[in-house]
Amino acid sequence: MIALFYFIVGAGTIVFQTAVAEYFDAWTTARPDAMILVTLFLGLHRGREAGLIGGFFLGLLQDALSGGLLGANALLKGLIGHAAGSLKRNVAGRDSIFHGALGLFATAFDKVLAVGLTAVFLPDLPIHANYWLVAGKTIALNTLLAPLFVGLLGSAEGRVLPSAAGAPYPERP
Repeated sequence: MIALFYFIVGAGTIVFQTAVAEYFDAWTTARPDAMILVTLFLGLHRGREAGLIGGFFLGLLQDALSGGLLGANALLKGLIGHAAGSLKRNVAGRDSIFHGALGLFATAFDKVLAVGLTAVFLPDLPIHANYWLVAGKTIALNTLLAPLFVGLLGSAEGRVLPSAAGAPYPERP
């Protein structure tokens, strides 16, 4: 049941990233990065190892779908998941401001390091003039959507897998 739940979450993330994000692109000329948001959820709710592994595979899927530098997103999302999992013990998991701040810093880390990796491994590839403007919009979108994603996925996980999510089974009368 756990594997099925996370398979559905991964498939839903891919659908959101490829189909629903187009609507955000039409409204704001930027797309949210759903892979980062789900990686944050995995790190915060499942710990460092699940955040690292889940982020790596989501990043690898993003690399395969985008056609960019293979492995760059896998590395970045894995690092983000591990860092989010490391923060799990030190903070309350239901604070929306914390989730938004974590979305902001994770997305900024992703965008800056993606440019760095591209400059190192593909030095002939120019960076577009409006890259930082679009990256700023993506950071703002992920900052606003992070509490929503983490909250919705956390409540779905609590309903589907009550004991695995840290909540006890409902008491029977």
